[in-house]
Amino acid sequence: MYPYHILTDAAADLLPQLVQDEDIGFIPMPYTVDEEERVCVGPEPQEVLKRFYDCQRRGQVPRTTQISPQNYIDFFSSFAEKGEDMLYLCLSGGLSNTYNSALMAADVVREKFPGVALRCVDTRAATGGMGLLLEAAAQNRAQGLSVADNAAWLEEHRLEVQHWFMVEDLMYLKRGGRLSAATAMMGVALNIKPVLRIQADGTLVNFEKKRGSKGAMDRLVELYAQTARAGERVYVIHADNPAAAEYLTAGVRAHDPDCPITVADLGPVIGAHVGPGMCAVVHWGRSETARREG
Repeated sequence: MYPYHILTDAAADLLPQLVQDEDIGFIPMPYTVDEEERVCVGPEPQEVLKRFYDCQRRGQVPRTTQISPQNYIDFFSSFAEKGEDMLYLCLSGGLSNTYNSALMAADVVREKFPGVALRCVDTRAATGGMGLLLEAAAQNRAQGLSVADNAAWLEEHRLEVQHWFMVEDLMYLKRGGRLSAATAMMGVALNIKPVLRIQADGTLVNFEKKRGSKGAMDRLVELYAQTARAGERVYVIHADNPAAAEYLTAGVRAHDPDCPITVADLGPVIGAHVGPGMCAVVHWGRSETARREG
């Protein structure tokens, strides 16, 4: 029995084995795919994600639902009622309002259950970046860090996580307001692929543009090589694009043969906004190249 629970949401992408080994809990999140209503409570099976991205390829728009404060209250209370402490790692507050909802809910739950420790951490991360921080949180817990000390460690080190993304279909960025319609159409015509990153405030920005998928993926590997800490875990994430994941894994391995690599599927929360084909390299960065405030 662990001394406290480590919790997260469906924006985190990690392997089912890690979820099982570390008993990581996921707040339930509803979404639809092919008109089927589902509730995500952890990494989704590959066959479900394949159907999710095929749905997008057919022009359908899967729907995700933001987690409300009441959902958080119910979720946190299910542990607090048993006197169990919690550390919750949330999707970046720069990408979603769910962190504010979690904070409001945590205040309610702490007032009702004053003896329970409950901390919410804005990871300033998404997908594999949350995976890296969840792994670190589990390691810290195993080494005896309390809920408060673990939260403080995560907040101190979260900007060391580097996210490098490539989006295959620009129309998803247009729908999300990150590209104008004219820019998206021009990019499609010229086969431009944007390279994006999550910056220090937790927001997603267009970092560069490359011609073609291979050029963009090569740039992801170059950015990894310029900023990574040798020998540390790397997450390669893909949205139903195993060929891209294989290509990126080979590129990362060529730079650092000894680094452990986790290849994980992009789940529905982020996948609904970036579409099929997206791929990413996410890793711990050197202190001189880590994301900075401001």
